[in-house]
Amino acid sequence: MKKITQLFLVITVSAFGQSSVDFETDGTGTAWTWTVDDNGTNPALEFVSNPNSSGINTSSKVAKFTATAAGEAWALAYTDDIGNVTFSENNSIIKIKVRKTKATTVGLKFEDTSGTHSPTQIEVANTVINGNWEELTFNFGTAIGNTYNRMVIIPDLLARSQDNIIYFDEISFNPGGTKGNYNLEDIDFESSGFGANWVWTIHNNHTNPALEIVDNPNASGVNTTTKVAKFTSLNQGAAWALTFTDNIGFFKFDQNNKIVTLMVRKSVISDVAIKFEIAGTGTHVEKKRANTISDGSWEQLTFDFSSEIGNSYNRLVIIPDFANRSQDNVSYFDQLSFGSTANLNEIWIDHNFKVFPNPAKDTVQFSVNSNENLDIEIFDMLGKSVLRVNAVQNEVNIADLNSGLYFVQMTLGTQQATKKLVVN
Repeated sequence: MKKITQLFLVITVSAFGQSSVDFETDGTGTAWTWTVDDNGTNPALEFVSNPNSSGINTSSKVAKFTATAAGEAWALAYTDDIGNVTFSENNSIIKIKVRKTKATTVGLKFEDTSGTHSPTQIEVANTVINGNWEELTFNFGTAIGNTYNRMVIIPDLLARSQDNIIYFDEISFNPGGTKGNYNLEDIDFESSGFGANWVWTIHNNHTNPALEIVDNPNASGVNTTTKVAKFTSLNQGAAWALTFTDNIGFFKFDQNNKIVTLMVRKSVISDVAIKFEIAGTGTHVEKKRANTISDGSWEQLTFDFSSEIGNSYNRLVIIPDFANRSQDNVSYFDQLSFGSTANLNEIWIDHNFKVFPNPAKDTVQFSVNSNENLDIEIFDMLGKSVLRVNAVQNEVNIADLNSGLYFVQMTLGTQQATKKLVVN
């Protein structure tokens, strides 16, 4: 994005305490000074009657921004009337309602006009283009502790060949935080788990279509979960089109979480990359693994971050289709797990194999479509063998195991697999 440099207008309105910017006559936003920049002739931001006061936005007045064909992709409007905003756990999630006719990225940026802090910008794409309102969520958890006094809105962050009209409204500051009660549990996208309600930002993917949480398109084989993530790598996107989240919070790699596994379902063979960053610093580590299955089945990929033991990160980045492409490619991913495999083989058995329930309490059941004997051995987080059962019939008693995370090594003939098991 082009950096704003020569700006002389500084207005601070201390009455604004991060309440909703609603553009109503008796509300907040319409009396503020909004400057339009990088937008051709820079038509003024307008405050107009709501063109669709139904659905999720029944307010009377909204803001209207015309992104001109002659304008830059980053045509913007900014205001200094927010005063000094210090991000904290109580205001780090910002929501904006938008009404657009095209699916493009919306950028939200905060700056400190004194130059003390570097600007921070989050980008989220809209998905609704039928005239209805949509609420977008921007997670500024990595800016907690920083103070800014300028808000910048980029309603249509993409090069355009015609004027595009965008309406926005109801800018609200909400309690958030980037971690909550997450402590490196499996990211499974289930409604009762982790990932589905997180803020996932798409980047380097042309119009940046949102990450979708959908029904598992093949709930058999190695992945029988209900919900999974769906990422569309666009033909016009970069090879490194990605999604990232800051909801993992700060964590440190150690012996117990150095191995990261990810389930993928892809129709092409290409690299999958997992990257961890310290947001806003440029510090990162990236590992790549190519999938080997492209027939609609799920496959588990393993990423070894042993070299990062002792290092901390707070952003998770996933690049599902790390390659140049000549068409849109859809990738599904699920079950991102942190752990230590205790040097166990992680080749998945080529049979319809199930371990359930998981988490388990007193017993765990094993089901495999094979006539060969199934042998299992359970290891604790330190790699110590705590239970071994040969020729498993169906159910294994685990009542003597303490609550915690274990790894189950399963041997079927000459093949082996390793799976996490949570004991309650």
